[in-house]
Amino acid sequence: MPTLKLVLLGDSSVGKSSLVNRFAVDSFDPHSPNTIGAAFISKEHSFKDRKVKFEVWDTAGQERYKSLTPMYYRNAKVALICFDLSNAQASFQRAQYWIDQLRISGPPDISIRVVGTKKDLVDDASDSAAAGAASAELTAISEHCSDLGLSIVHTSAKSGQGVAEIFDSIVDSLDDEIFRQSDSEHAEPVQENVLLRFQSRNSSCC
Repeated sequence: MPTLKLVLLGDSSVGKSSLVNRFAVDSFDPHSPNTIGAAFISKEHSFKDRKVKFEVWDTAGQERYKSLTPMYYRNAKVALICFDLSNAQASFQRAQYWIDQLRISGPPDISIRVVGTKKDLVDDASDSAAAGAASAELTAISEHCSDLGLSIVHTSAKSGQGVAEIFDSIVDSLDDEIFRQSDSEHAEPVQENVLLRFQSRNSSCC
């Protein structure tokens, strides 16, 4: 089973920790405290006939921790850039910083995915004029992501909508070779141990 390092990036209070909690333990805490530095969880996730162990780093969004963040996305294979759908334009403009940073100094093979959070707040909006403006903003953001070659998904950690699908799509996108290599790596130590036992037995007979 391959292991995949994944990092979440985005402003404070956009819902990164809530998204991780929904993925890890299928729960939602509306009073989740802000992350200090970074938080880590490890979870196996299956999709179709594949299984991957995700090592998830949830980074703090506060400005004072920004200089520490690069060490958390070092060697990461996937980055989820999170922004708040209920404050889409301003939140995405700040999320753009992390897209730019990853393209400048991130791992060369990292997969960048854009995640809109708090979809439930957008769905529950009662002001039709505000909802129309938000829809226009989200359309513009989706088009911008498409121009950058980035996928975008809308999620709600409160309801769970779209959360598992993020990880399903990551597993589904992995090359078959990654799973073959993982199987091979797990098999090699067994072969080596057998070989060492034979060598030890032969040496004692001589």
